[in-house]
Amino acid sequence: MWCPAQIESSSDWTMMHTKRILSFLEPRVYTVLQRQLVKEGYRILPKVRLSDAINKDTNDHLSDRDFGYYTRAHFDFLVTKDLDPVFAVEFDGVGHFQDDRAIENDVIKNRLCKEASLPLLRITSSELREHDQVTLLDYMLMRYVSWQKEYPSIMKEIREFAAEIGPDYESDNLAVDLDPSFRFDLKHPFPARDTIVKRLWRNHNIAWSMVRPERHSTAAYICDVTFGDRGPSENEQFYKCATRALVWEPDRPERILFSENVSVTFRSWLPLRTHVPAPGMFPLLRGAEEIINQFKIRVESMWFPQLPGINPWDIAENYAEYLGFRAVERWANSVREEERLT
Repeated sequence: MWCPAQIESSSDWTMMHTKRILSFLEPRVYTVLQRQLVKEGYRILPKVRLSDAINKDTNDHLSDRDFGYYTRAHFDFLVTKDLDPVFAVEFDGVGHFQDDRAIENDVIKNRLCKEASLPLLRITSSELREHDQVTLLDYMLMRYVSWQKEYPSIMKEIREFAAEIGPDYESDNLAVDLDPSFRFDLKHPFPARDTIVKRLWRNHNIAWSMVRPERHSTAAYICDVTFGDRGPSENEQFYKCATRALVWEPDRPERILFSENVSVTFRSWLPLRTHVPAPGMFPLLRGAEEIINQFKIRVESMWFPQLPGINPWDIAENYAEYLGFRAVERWANSVREEERLT
C-alpha cells in the first residue's frame, strides 16, 4: 500500500529546489544600478526575456537562428521607467571574448537591440573595480543621470553663445564651442580625481599645474597628467587612451622627478556582424564609389551603443586622467616612506 513515509525515505525521490537568479559578479552590477538609478525613478529588472522587452512585429523577418535566440535568451538587466524599457545592461565575462558561440549570440543580441532602438550597455569586470569608492559603472550612470538634468541648460548656454558670435570669431573653434557633449564633459571628470588632487596638496604639498596657481610658489612639487596616444586598441571594439603622470619642483620644471605612463581601454562599439571589414581594406579599393560602399558595409556592421552622457571616448580619457593622479599619489607615498626610514 502507498505510504508517504516510504516516498520520503526513498533514495530515488528527487526534490525541486531554488537557484540564484544572479551569479558571479552580476550581484555587484545590480547593486550599482540600484544605487545610481532607483532614486531617479528607474526600476532594474534582472533576467528579462528578450521577447518580453522587444516586440516582434508580424512583418519582421528573422532567420531561424535569430528567432530561436530571440525566444529563449534574456537580458542580464533591463532598466525601465514607468514600465517602459529604457536600456539593457549585459555583464560580459571572459567567455564572451573567447567562445565562438557566445560571441555569435552576443552579435545577435546587439542586432536585435538595434532593430528595436533599445540601447545596450555591455560591461566587464573592469567597470566594477572600486576607485576611491567609485566604480566606472557608477561614473557612467552618474553621467547618464546628470545629462538628463543638465542638457536643457547646456543647450540654452549654447544658443545664447551662438547669438553673440561676431564675424571675426574663429570658425575653427565652433565645432567645440557649440558641442554640448564637450561642455558637459568639462563639468564631469571622474569623481575621485578631485579627491586625489586635494589629498596631494593636503598630505604632500603637491599642487596640480592646471589649478590654483597661487599655490605653486609654496608647493614642494608640481604635478600634471598629460594625454598621449588615443584611438582604437588591438581589439578594435575598444578605445585606448594613454596618459603620462609627471612631477617636478616649482623652480626646476625641466627636471622631471617622476614620470609614469598609464593606459586604459574602454569598449567603444558593439559588432552587429561576427566579421567586420577591416579599415586596412579601404586603400586597396579603386574609385570613390567602391570606397563609399565599403564604408557603408563597415558602418552597418557596427553600432556605437552610446547612452546620453556616456561617450566611450570621454569615459576612457577621464578615467585615464584619474589613474595618472593615482600614480602621482603612489610616488608621493613612496617618497614619504623612504624619508621616514632614513
